[in-house]
Amino acid sequence: MQEEMRYWPRLGIYVNRTDAESYCLKVGGQHTVVDDDLEEFVPVSTHEPEALKLEVEALFTSPPVDAIPSDEIQAMIEIINFEDTRVATIKKWIKEDGMDKQDAKDKFKLVMDKMVRDALGLPEETELEKAHREKALANQEAAAQIAADREATNEEE
Repeated sequence: MQEEMRYWPRLGIYVNRTDAESYCLKVGGQHTVVDDDLEEFVPVSTHEPEALKLEVEALFTSPPVDAIPSDEIQAMIEIINFEDTRVATIKKWIKEDGMDKQDAKDKFKLVMDKMVRDALGLPEETELEKAHREKALANQEAAAQIAADREATNEEE
């Protein structure tokens, strides 16, 4: 049996009671955020868990309200759903399209990046971003080579 869903304006999406209560446990209490001036994490209070639980109770005891999530929320949901299929999508590309494992992972990341950029209204990758990405990849490859060389040296000894 499927749980009853309600539109929760706080999140801008439909939730079931279980997910709403789980959200209350995760966000209630105290968290830290980065203070850019201090360049460190500082504590901040957030919504009280009990207040959120009362909100959820009112949400599910009141008559349901029909709502259409905003385009931004729809895009976020689409991205989350795509990310949830990461493993299956990569395996599909490997098996059905004959892609190499790393190429399939890279393709998934590129598709995901494009979805996020489109959702946020960001331009295509800039030259600086491309340079940083390529440098990071080169650093990863160099680190992998050093580790392999170290392992080979250890095996010889």
